[in-house]
Amino acid sequence: MKFFKHRGDFYIPKSSYKSSKEARILRILLVFIVIFTAVFLVMLSRNYSSASEFFGKGEVTVTEEDVTDEVLPEIEGKTNFLIFETDDFEQSIHYIYLLQADKTGKAYKFCSLSPKTVIGKEKLIDIYRAGGGASMQTKLMEYLGVQIDYFVAFQNSNFVNFCDRLGTFNCPVSNEIRFSGGESDDKYTIHIKEGDETLDAKNFSNLLRYYADEKKNLALQNEVLMHAYTSLFNAENFEDSESIFRLLIKSSTTNITVRNFENGKDALMVFCKMNTEITVYNTEVKYEKNKLTQDSIKNIKGYFS
Repeated sequence: MKFFKHRGDFYIPKSSYKSSKEARILRILLVFIVIFTAVFLVMLSRNYSSASEFFGKGEVTVTEEDVTDEVLPEIEGKTNFLIFETDDFEQSIHYIYLLQADKTGKAYKFCSLSPKTVIGKEKLIDIYRAGGGASMQTKLMEYLGVQIDYFVAFQNSNFVNFCDRLGTFNCPVSNEIRFSGGESDDKYTIHIKEGDETLDAKNFSNLLRYYADEKKNLALQNEVLMHAYTSLFNAENFEDSESIFRLLIKSSTTNITVRNFENGKDALMVFCKMNTEITVYNTEVKYEKNKLTQDSIKNIKGYFS
C-alpha cells in the first residue's frame, strides 16, 4: 500500500512475515561465518607460524620485474662465408668478399677480393660461369688454403631487394662520389655526399661495386662492409630472422640450408644482440697482374683459418 503525503513517499508493507524470515536467515549465516573463522584461526595458530607458511609452506614469492640483462647462449667456433654479387645475367662479378663469424672471439673478419682475380690461368668469372658458386668456393678453398663453409651468390636486383628488407645504415664517406659506369644493361650511377651518409640497399650495392671495380680500393670496400654488418645485424632483425632467412633463400643461390640456419641461431642471436660489442677486423690484399701476392695469401690464411 502506498500513500503520498506532501513531498515524501511512505511505504507500508502488507505483512511483516517476509522481512522477518530474511532477517533470521542473515543472522544464521553470520553466526556460521563467525564460528568458521574462529575454528580456522585456532587451527592456523597451532600448525603454522604465518599465513605464507600455510599457503605455500614458505614458498610464497613476490613477482618482480626482471631488470637483469638477457643471458645470451654460449657459442664457439668459426664459420667462413664467400659472398658475391653478379649482374642480372651472371656475366660479370661486381664485388666479392670473404666473411668470417668468429664465435669464440666474438668478431667479424672481412677480406674483399678483386672481381678480376685470376687463379692459375682462370678468372673468377669464368670459374663461376662454368660451375656456379660451388665451383668458385672449391677453387678458392684450394687456392687460399682455408675452409669456406658456405657461399651466397646474389644477382644485383635480388641483392637490392634482400637488403631493402634489412634497412638502412650510416657509413662515413671521405669524399663526395659522383659516378656513372657499367656497360649496356649493367650500368649503374652513384651519387653520395661527403660525410656520414645513410645508405639504402641500392647505394650499398653500388658503393661496393664502385670501390671494387672502379677505384680498386678494397680497404674502403672492407670499411663499408664493417659498417653494414654491425648495423644491420641487430636485435630487431634477429626477431624476424626466420622470414629474413626465407628471403635470403629466395633471393640468392646458396648452399646454406634450413638445418644450417637452425643450428646457427644461437650464434646469430649473440652477433645481433651484442652488436656494437662485436670486434671487427679486416685484411687488405694486394695483387700483381690480377693475381694475389704470396704475402696476401698468407694473410688470408692467417685470418680465416
